[in-house]
Order: sequence, then C-alpha cells, then structure tokens
Amino acid sequence: MNQSKQSNFEQLAFAQRADAVRSRRARRNALTAAMLAALYLPGLAAAQDAAAPGEEVKSIDKITVTGSRIKRAEIEGPAPVTVISSDQIKREGFATVYEALSTLTEVTGSVQADVNKGPTPNASPLNLRNLGPGRTLLLIDGRRVADYPLPYEGRGNFANFNNIPMSAVERIEVLASGGSAIYGSDAMAGVINIIMKKNFNGDEVRIKGGTTSRGGGDSFDLSWTGGRTGEKWSATYGVQWSGRETIFAGQRGFLASDLEPAATVKPLVNDPWPWVWGVELIDSAAKRRVTPPAGACDRFEDLPLHNFLGNEGNPPEFPGYSCTQARGNALWSLRNGSNNLSAFGNFSYDFDNGMQAWVSASVWDSEGESRQDEALRFELNRGGAFYDQNTGRSYQARRAFTVPEAGGRDPFLFYTNERSWDLAAGLRGRFGERFNWDATVGRTEYEVDFSFPAVVQSAVDEYFLGPQMGTNGGLPAYRLDMNRFWNPMDIATFQKLTTHGHSSAKSWMNQAQFAVSGDLFDLPAGPVGFAAVLEAGSQGYRLSPDPLTYGPNKQYDQPGGTNLGGGDRKRYAAGVEFKLPLFKTLDLTTAGRFDRYDDDSRKESNFTWNAGLEWRPIDSLLLRGAYNTTFRAPDMHYLFATSGTGTQEDADVATCIARGLGPNCGSQALYYRHNISRTGNLKLDSETGKSWSAGLVWDATDNLSFSADYWRMTIDNQVRDFNIADILELESQCINGKPRRPEDRMQVAPGSSTCASIQSRVTRSAPGTNAAGVADPNYPLGQVLSVSSGPINIAYREVAGVDVSARYKLPATRWGDFSFQLNYTNQLKNNEQRDPGAPMQENRDNDVRTFARASASWSRGPWNATLFANRVGHVNGDNYNRCAPILPGQTDTSCRMVGKLKAPVFFNLTAGYQLTEQARVNLYIDNLFDEADYKDPYKMFFAYANERVFPRVGREISAEFVYKFD
Repeated sequence: MNQSKQSNFEQLAFAQRADAVRSRRARRNALTAAMLAALYLPGLAAAQDAAAPGEEVKSIDKITVTGSRIKRAEIEGPAPVTVISSDQIKREGFATVYEALSTLTEVTGSVQADVNKGPTPNASPLNLRNLGPGRTLLLIDGRRVADYPLPYEGRGNFANFNNIPMSAVERIEVLASGGSAIYGSDAMAGVINIIMKKNFNGDEVRIKGGTTSRGGGDSFDLSWTGGRTGEKWSATYGVQWSGRETIFAGQRGFLASDLEPAATVKPLVNDPWPWVWGVELIDSAAKRRVTPPAGACDRFEDLPLHNFLGNEGNPPEFPGYSCTQARGNALWSLRNGSNNLSAFGNFSYDFDNGMQAWVSASVWDSEGESRQDEALRFELNRGGAFYDQNTGRSYQARRAFTVPEAGGRDPFLFYTNERSWDLAAGLRGRFGERFNWDATVGRTEYEVDFSFPAVVQSAVDEYFLGPQMGTNGGLPAYRLDMNRFWNPMDIATFQKLTTHGHSSAKSWMNQAQFAVSGDLFDLPAGPVGFAAVLEAGSQGYRLSPDPLTYGPNKQYDQPGGTNLGGGDRKRYAAGVEFKLPLFKTLDLTTAGRFDRYDDDSRKESNFTWNAGLEWRPIDSLLLRGAYNTTFRAPDMHYLFATSGTGTQEDADVATCIARGLGPNCGSQALYYRHNISRTGNLKLDSETGKSWSAGLVWDATDNLSFSADYWRMTIDNQVRDFNIADILELESQCINGKPRRPEDRMQVAPGSSTCASIQSRVTRSAPGTNAAGVADPNYPLGQVLSVSSGPINIAYREVAGVDVSARYKLPATRWGDFSFQLNYTNQLKNNEQRDPGAPMQENRDNDVRTFARASASWSRGPWNATLFANRVGHVNGDNYNRCAPILPGQTDTSCRMVGKLKAPVFFNLTAGYQLTEQARVNLYIDNLFDEADYKDPYKMFFAYANERVFPRVGREISAEFVYKFD
C-alpha cells in the first residue's frame, strides 16, 4: 500500500502509547498520546499494527513544537498548543485552512464576513483571542510570510489565511498565547504555524465537486500531491486547482428583497436612510420627496413606487413618494467567488558529513469575485442641493443604476487578482554530539490587483444636469433633464457614465535566520536544553491606487475610500532559550529576545522574555503555567499611510444630540455624505503587553484525557485607528458631554487631550451654516465637511478566559472504533479603556462569550464517518438591552426589553468508503441542517442578522474521489 513516511509525531505517539516504555527517557505524558491518536488515528493504527505487542521502544525522536525552539519529546509544554492534522480538517468537513481555523474556540474575535469585506474581498484574517487580526503571527514552516498588501478595513496590515493550499498542509500548530520572546513582533495573541508536507512517497490525486442545496455556489477542487525519496534525498511536490461560484443574496429568497424583515417588523423602505435609493428627487425648500410621474417607477425593474411613512413612530425627514429599490440587496455577494491555482515543492539532500541542504517553494494565484453595496449609486452635484432653472425649485437628486440598464450583473462586480509566492533554502547540521544548527534564507511576495465599478461623477452631472448656469440663492444652477432622470437609460449610455477602476498593491519580505539548539550539560534531573537564534530581515509594501480616485484629476470614488501609502523597514533580532530540569518532575523554561526595527524615520528596540513551569507529580498529570511579555512593532500602514481619501455617509451624532433628536439620528438632514481622509503616524510606539496562563492536562485513563487552562492577556498602549463613525460618536461625547443613549457609557473625557485629538479630526462649516456656507438652522454646530482618521497610542486592552478540552476513545467494539473530542472556551473578560482619563469599558456582554466545537468519529473496516458540531454563543442584536422599536400602528408603547439572539449550532457530516487499496470515496455535508435564514427581529438593514455569526450560504454537499498510486 502506498503511504507517506510515518511522521515524527506518529512515531512519538506510538512510543508514548507503548506499555513497555518505562524509563525516564521514554516515559511520556499519556495525554499527548491520546491527543495525537485522535489527530493521527490512521497513522497511529498502522504504527501499532507494525509493532509487536511487547516490543520496547528504545528511543524517541525529538521534535520542535511551536512555542519553543528547543526540541522535545512531549508535545505538551508550559503553554497550550493545539495541533490539527490535514486529515482532521477533512474529516470535520472543511475545504480550506481558513474554514477550519475559524472554528477553533481560541478564535474568540470576529472579522469581516464576505458580505461586507469592502476593500479586501478575497482575504480572510483571523482574530485570535479577540485582540485583532494583526496580532496573530502566521508562519509557514516556522518562517514569516508577507502581509496581505491591502489594509484591513482600509487601515491596518494583516496575514491572509485564505491563500494556503490545503493539499500542501501536513498539520497546523496553534499557540494561543504570547510568543514574542520566541518569534518577535505580532505574536501578541499567539502563533499559527502551518507545517507543509515533506517526505511523501508515491502520488495521491483528489477530485472533489459540490454545490449548495439552496442553489448557487458550485465548487470544485482538484489536487495532485506526490513525492519520491532516495537514500540521500527526498522530494515532495503538489498542485491544486480549486474554485467556487459567488453566491448572491438574490439566490436566497429570504434576503433577495429590500422589504425585509417580515411583516412583524416595519419594512426597511419605511426608513428614510439613503441606501434605499432607487430614483429619488427631493424638494429642498418644501422638504418633501417629489412624486414620480405616472408610470415612471414601472419603467424601472424592481423600483416600485413607495410612500415613506417614517421610522419607529417618527415622521420621515422628507415625506412623500419615490421609486425605491426593492431588490438592491439581490446583488450583494453572500459568499465571494474565487478561482485558485497553487503549486508547492520541497527538496532535501543529505551529505555524507551529516549536513542536509533543502529548498522549498510555493506559489498561489487567485481570481476573486464579489460585490458590496457601495457601488453604482450616485447623487447629482455630489449630493449637494442645486437650483433647477426649468422649475424654479431647489432639489437634491439621487439615483441607482439597475441591472437592465447595465445589461447584466457583471458591471456591478468587484474583481481581485492575487499572486503570492515564497522561496526559501537552507542548510542544517550538527556541532559535535550535542548541538543542531539550521541556517535559512528566504523571500516572499504578495501582489493584488483590485478592479471595482465606479460612477464618473462629471459624466452623470453632464448627462442629467447639463452645464452649470451660474448660481441662484447661493446654489449652483442647472437645467435638470426630467425625461432622462425618470426613465431608464440604454446600455450604451450606462457604459459612458460608468467605468471599472483599477488599484494595485504589493508587499514583500526578505529574511535570514541562524539557529542552534541542543543540550548544554547534564544536571542531576536531566540535560539542560538550549536554543539561540539570530535573525535579520526587511519588509515593505506599496499601495498604487487608481490615479483617477484622488487628487486634482479625480473622476470617481473607490468604494471604501482610496488608500495611499508605502514604505519599508529592516529588522534584526537575537534570542536565547533554556529548559532547566529543576527536579525529575519539574522543568523550568525561560527565554529572552531583543528585536530592533529600523526605517528612514525611526528606530525602535524591544526586549521580551518569558518563563514557564511544567510539573508532573504523577505520570498522568501535568500542571503548567507560563508568563510572557509581548510586543508588536507599529503596523506599516499605520506608519506610512499617506492621505487616503474618499467620501462616506455617516450620522452627524454631535448635531443630533445637541438638537435633542437622538438616539437613532436617522434624520435625512443628520445622515449625509462627507469627505474622508486617513494618514499614518510616524510617531507611533510599539504596542507592549503581557500574557500568562495556568492549567493542567490529565490522562484520567488510557482512553480519556482532559485539559483546562486559564489565560489572560493585556496590551498597555494599544494603537487605535478609529473608524469614521467612531470618531463622530466620540466627537459628540466631547462636545455634548454625554453619550448618545443614557444607558451607554462615556468613552472619552471631555476636555482631555484625547478629545482635543478627536475634535481636530472633524472639519465643519461655520456654526449655523450648511456645507455650501448657507445659513441653515439644521446645523447649529456646522455641517461636517470632512473627517480625518489615523492611528494613535492611547488604549488599554485586557482579555481573559478559560479553555477546556476533552478526548475519549471508546475501547474497540464489534461495531467499530469510536472517538470523541470536545473543545470549549469561555471569554471571561473583554475590557478596554480608550482614553487614560475615561472609565474602563466592560465589553464582554457586547461580544460572543462562549465557543464550543465537538466531533464524534467512527470507523469500521473500509467505512468511516465523523459528525462535527460548532457552537457560537449568544450574540447581541441591534436593539439588545433596549426597548423594542415601536412599529407603525402599534398601540402598546410600553418598553419591552430586547434580549440576546440565539446561539447558533452548525453541524458537518462526513463519510468515506475505501473502495480498494488505492481508491476511496468521501461524502461531505457542511451545515447539515441548513441553518441560514435566521433573522434578528429588530435589525432593519441587510443582512438582517449579525453576518459574522450567522452565515447565509446554507447546506453544502460535495463528493470526492481519492486515488493513490506509486
């Protein structure tokens, strides 16, 4: 039978399970064996069959486990490490590395869902321990990778977990604890180390295809992994081609219409907020919508005539009728589409003198497709009021392009083309009998081209308004072409008024490392382990936005804003680590590391250290604890961002509260478009923090094991890059001295330096005037003209929680072999202090608090099956802990407090059958019970529930054929 070489992990697992091993050298924690048996069940069974029942294992190969550079014979150490094999990922029903990692209970923070990813639609970050995507270090075989070139949410750099080919992965090691003393910057929340396949013998072909039960989302996955080994050499290689169709909201009936939620809650289109535009003309002086001509709305597809009645018992800012989008949501992508091609290979050669040379290479090429809401809607005169000489009235006019006008869906879509590659080479050998050394050099690059739909503002103004004809009453004067405005245009006209913009970005990293490890000398309790490392590297990035989205030649907007920036820097590091056997049952590990970052404008150094204890009072019990200091060098885009610009719609919270119109601030006059900009901050300091954990692992029996760990992490000077809406919210607190709602807490202290910084970011017109400089009582503070965002070191962050895991393998039965696994995390603290003078915010109740995943596996002869379950705890809805909104016509106005939303549970089912020694078939059913259409009963906006918790894809079914050959 063709199979890969037995891994060091499998050898270790078998050795730990062998009853004959009794010496101190061979005696290992039984939990390790149980865990590895669960992770590598097929390989372990083969190893057990290969050994005689009473055969004693004479030696155990030591391995390097993420979290330490010292090789060890136990996977369990002072800090918990989760190990996931590629087989486990498949058994649990996941098609990608990211899908599997996102269900780990240690990933307690949410990230952008596909439905609202904005400027990074084809990337998938992870938020380990809820400290933010940029604070988790991604390694490939222990090496750093280039950041995703485009900034997350337009602000910070992060690692993309979506560009790792599944066919290349052997296992994944997750250290959910501070790792800066070993790995340096970014490892504040932890480290995720992807171990690639090596020493593979033979060839394996996988062919997989699937679809969703609700329609759309067809997928395929073709891979070929192979390898050859000789007496002195080994080569492993592979290619993978995968893809899946975009799933649009229009393919899910419960999301296709803007008239949602259902009748139990007021329809969205009763809300006067701007994103329900269809074709809308507002008489500025009369403050009413102009009724469309008879039959006008019928000439547009899915733009029905609608009478705006108001919002939650309040009259609308602009009553009247307009042609309002009924299926604007239908174009949103619920899950983005992609077409991916990847290849990898590694080669090693053993010289006669004991030295080994190796080289590793991988490449990833991907085309992505998506669509978010902010595209192909426009306001004439950029949203400002204008005087119409034909009617003698002043208007605000806005419009949305329809699919028939565009000739199809494609002109509305975003496209990304990505390519990343990694090349590394090295030598490894030994110094005498005690020490191993390893020298590595490498380079990695990531390039992204982003294409987006855009409206050419000058072209639409010319088409609908014609040339400006002076001013009237302080407003620009035009002649609005009512015939064009109230009628659909042809495809040729649409193409003249729109375009596809193109922006690009690139990031790169060079790195070199020399490491040595081994045993320094022997103490009575055992050898003193030692490791040291020297590192040098450089990294950089460049953003190249479409030149027509900013500056004097600007013609259109890039959705999410235009990001500019670029820079590079060098880094140097030296670290040392020791493992001291204090007693036969007690080990102390400690490490220290010095990191230095240099760029053209700044130089900064950081020293971090850690210490850990492992106490084994009995063979089946490990008590452990670890303390780490951590740091993160400033994000490169936080440093080097230049004036990124764009426009955005937001609530003018300060004016709203000052006028007593809160808390929702849904008035049209208080929710409007303004300019935005963002710049970096070269004066940022590194974030510093602390991390500690304490827990135990216990083998209750040969087949049952438990682990439990308490963890706590803090960041003392967290960098905050406030988003625009956040700045306007904080500006209101600074000006008005109170939060938007009485039950909300103050986040800043009025009169503080933080308030001064926040208020300096908001530019307003003169008090009592609007954006055109005309006197307007709606804006006693002045109308917001622009808001500038950017990062500063101000915040304190604290998270803490408990991880619990259990594994059980049922003794063999005639019905087959059964094994079970459970992981649970409870986030006990999630506190933040945005301003040193502000009170501590306790955010635990605002986020998901509990996470659980469980699996039950069965195998018998050629058959196997796994049922996997993933539970995400209760999440707040839009009106959590507030009075339920008053619906139109509702007579009972008493306060009914809104509770949390349900805790979703998702199941995956996989099954396989071994047809022959070489051939196998597998069936995968993801989201077994088709959970997709749950709605927050009080969420008025798409996608009608927290999209980061409640996915909208539904059940997905796929089948796979696997064939192995020599």
